[in-house]
Amino acid sequence: MMPMKARWLLVPGLLLASGLVLVQHSMQAAAEGGSHVAASFQDEPNKPPDEDPASPAEFLWQRPDPSLIRDEPLQVTVPKGLPPLTPKTVVPLGNPITKGKYELGRLLYFDPRVSLDGTVSCATCHNPDKGWSDGGKVSTGIDGQRGNRNAPTVFNTAYGKNMFWDGRSPSLEGQAQGPMINPIEMGEQKHEVIVKRIRQIPAYRETFRKVFGTDVTLDGMAKAIATFERVAALSGNSKYDQYVTGDLKAMNESEKRGMVLFGIRPDPDDEYEPTVELQKAKCTLCHAGANFTDEEFHNLGVGWNEAKKKHDDIGRWAPEPIGQKDDLSLGAFKTPTVRNAVLTAPYMHDGSLKTLEEVMDHYNKGGNPNPSLDEDMKPLKLTSEEIADVIAFMKALTGEVKTTAELLPKALPPGPDGKSPDPVAALTAPGA
Repeated sequence: MMPMKARWLLVPGLLLASGLVLVQHSMQAAAEGGSHVAASFQDEPNKPPDEDPASPAEFLWQRPDPSLIRDEPLQVTVPKGLPPLTPKTVVPLGNPITKGKYELGRLLYFDPRVSLDGTVSCATCHNPDKGWSDGGKVSTGIDGQRGNRNAPTVFNTAYGKNMFWDGRSPSLEGQAQGPMINPIEMGEQKHEVIVKRIRQIPAYRETFRKVFGTDVTLDGMAKAIATFERVAALSGNSKYDQYVTGDLKAMNESEKRGMVLFGIRPDPDDEYEPTVELQKAKCTLCHAGANFTDEEFHNLGVGWNEAKKKHDDIGRWAPEPIGQKDDLSLGAFKTPTVRNAVLTAPYMHDGSLKTLEEVMDHYNKGGNPNPSLDEDMKPLKLTSEEIADVIAFMKALTGEVKTTAELLPKALPPGPDGKSPDPVAALTAPGA
């Protein structure tokens, strides 16, 4: 049969009729499971199954069978000072918080079998007892390999608009998928291999059916881990939270002076009279809102190599799409929360500042000059006493936290050999 060639004849009504026929064929093909005709409407070329979100491979996503689901919503009471976990604005509509999903995420978070050689879990680099980080300058992953960035804390990431220091992931669900296939973190492997490995564990397959109505999928793994993080890493009810909700004696005078320098006015009912300049430290220009972050990206001069006249890490600029790249994004990184800052040392994307005192010294001098330095980075002229007060306020933002012992599963599901790995062993990085 001769191949058909497109012929366009501008006869009134004929072009419309031809279009209707094509749509009819497309609908018929879709009903029969075909996608080739429908794909002809797309501007972009077809992608391999493991890359095409419009036609995902079965290990990535499966349509759930509601008759299999045996789960129920989990009611979460957030700590004092934090916004509620409202659907859509905080919790994705496609990933509501449930009891089974939380427990499944807890198992997967501490399970080293997600990694290539069974030595690294999510908790290796994000240990609750280490501020949901790892306490290192940069993270250590599989085979003792060291990365080039400090492990960001998971504290209150439920409220985050983007993840990673450079913001390359738009959600916790997206973030959870990255380290699994990172050669330095959990090993050079494919998501398909990970899913097949987890499918070999009978208890996981059974739990996935009850929670998602599917077999083990990457979609379900990401949603479960994100749900666990969204709930378990909440932290509030700090001295500051108690102060702003009516306990005017919750903070001492040094902490209150630091609060004013930070950029926050005292409670109107507080008899305390500020003796320092409001917002002199300019912290609230970036560290604002209930979680003390603007979720934006700023160049502070950290990592600028003056000798080479370049950034050691280009930061936000790398994941910015073509058409949106901006030189001001060079060396810019996400603003971290200041909540629990005392628990998450060392600081900055490269872990180069060991203490809060070093952080304040960096800001006080106006950062390191470079072509992309944020316009708000200017010398602050804070005195040593004022710096001490700001640090005292930051320490007053330390909230209630769940310990690793509280969150660690009593046992992980046994594999096909009947054995279960020890989740505690994976809390220590390989070679550490």
